[in-house]
Amino acid sequence: MKPLVKNIVGIESLCIENANAETAIVFLHGYGANMQDLFPLWEMWDNGSYNWYFPNGILPLPMGYYEGRAWFSIDMEALDRAIRTGEFRNMANSIPPEFDLTLKQLELYVRDLSKKHKKIILGGFSQGAMCVSHLALIPDLPLAGLVLLSGNLLAEERYPKTAKGIPFYQSHGTKDPILPLKGAQLLEEKLKALNFQGHLDVFDGGHEIPMKVIQGVKTFLSNL
Repeated sequence: MKPLVKNIVGIESLCIENANAETAIVFLHGYGANMQDLFPLWEMWDNGSYNWYFPNGILPLPMGYYEGRAWFSIDMEALDRAIRTGEFRNMANSIPPEFDLTLKQLELYVRDLSKKHKKIILGGFSQGAMCVSHLALIPDLPLAGLVLLSGNLLAEERYPKTAKGIPFYQSHGTKDPILPLKGAQLLEEKLKALNFQGHLDVFDGGHEIPMKVIQGVKTFLSNL
């Protein structure tokens, strides 16, 4: 199938669309990447009945020879310090300045897709996964599943006391220098406390999507 570039509620997106697909799968890239970054994965996960959407982050980031994007800004000094010292950078108490605007735009994005899809599955890598975990807390957003790759617990105070349970697949590397495994474990605990159904798949590696995780996502999607 030929990829399309579409503007969906103001967000540029790289898409694969099948006229008869009833399920939309949306994947949010990480900091500094763009809609092209995760796009090749759709062929490894597709079963012929999905539409695929890979949106560009709302913040432009000049990266020299290409334009990167982000969903929210990050504290580069804190990140550099954590990498150098190995200290735990706990993001649970952090609320990025653009976070609310990003979530609102992504909510509108999902609602627009829900007009022509019976099911919507949200996935994301790194800060994309952190956005997905918060979108899943919106009570009437029609989500069938979550894929959370190399994310951490972010903005814990925004989590409600109760939420609808949604199936999820989560992965994280034991040697991730960008977002520590402990932050992923805190996210898993939070989701399970809110009756989400899933588990954290830990792998021996860094800030990445290894073949083990690619297979884990494929199995998760087929089970949904």
